[in-house]
Amino acid sequence: MKRILSFALLTGLFSYSYSATLQEIESRLKQLEEQNQQLIEELANLKQQVEIPELRQQQFSGMGYAASKVYFTPAGLSIGGYGEIIYQRFEKSNIKDKTDIYRFIPYIGYKFNDWIILNAEIEFEHGADTSRGGKVKIEFAYMDFLFNDYFNVRLGSYLIPVGLTNLLHEPVFFNSVNRPEVETYIIPTTWNENGVLIFSNMEKWNYQVGVVNGFYYQGFSDSKWVKGGRQAGGKALAEDFAFVGRIDYTGVDGLLFGVSGYTGNSGQGDGFDGTVTLIDGHLKYSYKNLDISALYVKGYLSDADKISTAVGKTVGKEVYGYYLNVAYDIFPFFSDKDYSLPVFVRYERYNTQEKVPAGFTKNSQYDKTIWTVGLNFKPHPNVILKADYQIRDNRQFNESDIFELGLGFIF
Repeated sequence: MKRILSFALLTGLFSYSYSATLQEIESRLKQLEEQNQQLIEELANLKQQVEIPELRQQQFSGMGYAASKVYFTPAGLSIGGYGEIIYQRFEKSNIKDKTDIYRFIPYIGYKFNDWIILNAEIEFEHGADTSRGGKVKIEFAYMDFLFNDYFNVRLGSYLIPVGLTNLLHEPVFFNSVNRPEVETYIIPTTWNENGVLIFSNMEKWNYQVGVVNGFYYQGFSDSKWVKGGRQAGGKALAEDFAFVGRIDYTGVDGLLFGVSGYTGNSGQGDGFDGTVTLIDGHLKYSYKNLDISALYVKGYLSDADKISTAVGKTVGKEVYGYYLNVAYDIFPFFSDKDYSLPVFVRYERYNTQEKVPAGFTKNSQYDKTIWTVGLNFKPHPNVILKADYQIRDNRQFNESDIFELGLGFIF
């Protein structure tokens, strides 16, 4: 009997101990599952912050695809960029042919949350070898504070929203190997300054209104007008400020149509105003295989006589430029593959000395006409191979024609 009671007691103690152990194990397993799930969520969140998403053809407030990448990143770090490598042959000229790693541009952005975003563009030009004309500079670096589609604020060094190419300067947005000269010497693309910008990001109408530091006249010239007066945000003189505004309509599929303007002094405390004013109208339209872009710009400079005396060159008091670019993709005639082969022609006219100040002589070689014909091949939407031929002329003599090849990419 005692043996039976002892056995029963031991069995009960064992059962109780076993049951208690199972409960502890189950509780511990539950804790481990909860911790594991928490780790999975944290890893997913970390991956989301450091993962570099694939580039898609999306634009934010009129900017290029790669420049817009950070806005479509879920959170955290974004890295994108573009590059251009070119070859030029100068026909019947003493100018030597050349090839150049023209640009390599990383975009670095960080999305702190859904409404605070950092975006920056760093430019490496000409291989960045300073002994051969290379340089490294900040193309823009700003913070966006996004409140809604109608009102947002940008602070820092940003692209001046004038013309087509200054905002859309990635190589997939223009057919020629080099950017249109109207948007190089009349609108000094690429052009950034320090200031504040208020802007929208709506479906049909968009505006941009801002204040930035002005030009500095010491860099103005006869051939490049105000291009050399850009301060680009680096120790920029800010005695004089400028105002910039833009409005675009995109309510029709494939259409961008708008106007923009800039006005501000360039004297920077040197005793005169030197007001620079630019007004442009611009258009881009895509329909099936056809792409059209066009722009007209007019520029004015007050105190051009004082500036010309100061810099020792005849700086135009009025300038103008325009171009029409038509491209048609012929690849669908040959294959149904997802490639494109646009052929294009562009007519371009500009004059950096349309009018000069009294007492100074106009130089007719700055009244230029350029026909550019060529073709592109896109084996991928973000990769472009280019070839073009420029037929160049000015009112004083026939310039050297130029044959060009180029490779461009965005990522």
